[in-house]
Amino acid sequence: MSKIYILILGLLLCASSIQAQETGPTEPAAADTLELDRVVVTASKIPLTQRETTKPVIVISRAEIEQNSGRNLSQVLNQQSGIRVNDAYGAPSNGRILYMQGAAAQNTLILVDGLPISDPSGVGGLFDLRLLPTNNLERIEIIKGSQSTLYGTDAIAGVVNLITRSGGDRLVNANGQLSYGSFNTFGGNVGISGSDGERVSYSVSYNRESSDGFSAASEPDDSSNFGDDGFTMDAFHAKAKATITDGFTISPFVNFSQNEGDFDGGSFQDADNSYTLELVNPGLQALFSKGDLRLNGGYNFTQTLRSFESQFGVNEFEGRLHNADLFGDYRISDNLQVLAGLNLQDFIIPETVEETVNEEGETVPVMDPRRDAQILSPYATIYLKDLDGFSAEIGYRLNNHSEYGNNSTFSFAPAYDLSDQVKLYGSISSGFKAPTLDELFGPFGANSELDPQESLYYNVGVESYLMDQTLKLSAQYFNREIDDLILFTAQGYTNRDRQNDQGVELTADWIINSRLKAGAWYNYLDGEITTFGQNGESNSRSNLIRRPTNSFGFHAGMAVAKDLHIRIDGEYNGERDDLFFNPANNFAREDVTLDAYTLVNFYSEYRVNEGRITIFADVKNLFNSDFTEVYGFNTTSTAVKAGFRLNL
Repeated sequence: MSKIYILILGLLLCASSIQAQETGPTEPAAADTLELDRVVVTASKIPLTQRETTKPVIVISRAEIEQNSGRNLSQVLNQQSGIRVNDAYGAPSNGRILYMQGAAAQNTLILVDGLPISDPSGVGGLFDLRLLPTNNLERIEIIKGSQSTLYGTDAIAGVVNLITRSGGDRLVNANGQLSYGSFNTFGGNVGISGSDGERVSYSVSYNRESSDGFSAASEPDDSSNFGDDGFTMDAFHAKAKATITDGFTISPFVNFSQNEGDFDGGSFQDADNSYTLELVNPGLQALFSKGDLRLNGGYNFTQTLRSFESQFGVNEFEGRLHNADLFGDYRISDNLQVLAGLNLQDFIIPETVEETVNEEGETVPVMDPRRDAQILSPYATIYLKDLDGFSAEIGYRLNNHSEYGNNSTFSFAPAYDLSDQVKLYGSISSGFKAPTLDELFGPFGANSELDPQESLYYNVGVESYLMDQTLKLSAQYFNREIDDLILFTAQGYTNRDRQNDQGVELTADWIINSRLKAGAWYNYLDGEITTFGQNGESNSRSNLIRRPTNSFGFHAGMAVAKDLHIRIDGEYNGERDDLFFNPANNFAREDVTLDAYTLVNFYSEYRVNEGRITIFADVKNLFNSDFTEVYGFNTTSTAVKAGFRLNL
């Protein structure tokens, strides 16, 4: 840790000491309570409070996002129970792989303001989290378990909804942040937002991040001769909201980001490779509300461009998604509400022309034809609210795919309030993941006869709110089965095997007093794949690569003085299996075991001028743990980032 970072931390502590000497100890205010009346929308597409939802919801607030000012989106998500973002602490140029409740990364759907974004050209349609900054986010809502009935394909494991910041209560509000840290890491953003009071509001922000990073690949002999792998990212966000008439609003928006950097050749292999990622995401949302009726319309276009340059040449990929969703909800009575909608999605890989050299040595063009598929889905949900303590959501969705035809999903999520302090909940729901364009039409092993992967998920759990709603305890068991897995075999892509995962999640959040908050979680995870042979024989084996059976996390935040706040968080991950394709053995597969590890992070902030200026310092891997997330790749040593935020 360099002297400048130690100095910054020391200044923060000295400032708090001076503040305490000048003003004396701050009188503790009445303890806060857990925000059960906070409105969430992801769980049902109907604005409901957390108390009213029949599904457990994780909400990461703006305050919590700011208390992670030194961390990216992957690291923020990685702190949550039931979520593992592999390589979250790897080299900044490495891709991030999100596992929700053990499911493969392609089975979690990413939403921005309730509208899906995906990359049809990515492996399994996987969207790259490196393209999404956190500075423009108001909050994050996470729903686990199949959400395909509301959100369609790819939501087998759940959804992560990134809700962007909107206009403030004044005509002009300005905010910004500047930071610098280890590995020559720089971060800066600036934004303005505001409203005229009733008719128009807006939010605009620009974000710039860069880092020299460290070598993505591990040096097999610890020689430290591998080159650093860094990145730069530029991101722009703009959103407006206009009230056309009473009860009718429209909200245009645009998101743009570009991430450029270096990547290595593989496990223990240094290389001078480079990549470019780009996201273009414009859209429009509209809302009409009158009495008990709400009509919502949304359209977004997602274009992702990816380019990789290595010793094998330049490989370029482009994916496009058109998504249109129209739905409405009507409150029939205090206890009954219905929602119905129609969703159209168009997945596209556009036509491309590349040059190659033929047998005569001539450069000739090779055309890669356009690939596309559409899904049209009507869906409906009935929400029963508080019938003598009983509530439930019942939903159905019919999907018409342009290639494989029809499939459907359902959901049933009941909940029962035993008292004001204890709620029992559960769900049973099906989900699906449509075959990707490469699987249907790509150049390697394509199979236009593929069926969707289909899942069945159920969970049971309990939530309790004790000590005047300052202590929340929850526990749940889940089980998910995915049939007709799409695999690449010697004959190409085919539907064949079955995946089954199950686990237990325990969480606790406690507002101890007005100064101190703490929480912890424990996850148990088990999973296996069943392989079916041509003659009907089957074989099952554990296959949760890089996903620990046992994991534990904790966090604690404390107001040391009136304007000085500190936060410590950490995680323990048990042994995990990984795979190594050894280049010294003709890339033969080798099974390896990754050691268990404990990681601790520290954050502190000091507020000046009534919170308009916040000085912060973030320390990742406080105790310099030596740990591995992906075999043959590095993770960060102790890294410090310090800076300040402005809210004017």
